[in-house]
Amino acid sequence: MAQFILLLRGNGMARPDMSPEEMQQITGRYRTWMAKVGATGQKLRDGEGRVVRRGAAVIDGPFAESKEVLGGYLAIEASDYDEAVRICGDCPHLDFGSIEIRQVHQV
Repeated sequence: MAQFILLLRGNGMARPDMSPEEMQQITGRYRTWMAKVGATGQKLRDGEGRVVRRGAAVIDGPFAESKEVLGGYLAIEASDYDEAVRICGDCPHLDFGSIEIRQVHQV
């Protein structure tokens, strides 16, 4: 089986009116899905980060003008991209943004 990283993209901000109960419900949906498909991963902190480029200063990021920001990542195992796409089909993140699927290159 190959390993794939799922890059979870979205607007990077929870609704300001979201109650703690709603946030717990959403978190529970992610945990249930992750257990079902055997995924591991983490949510990234909203609004924080740095961008490093060779020959340039380190700058703050992600930027507010970005349409989507990277909100987290998950790792799954699948036989190929088609299976990885099928696994993502019922991921709760699709209610909030998009998922970029990348196969891990074993070196």
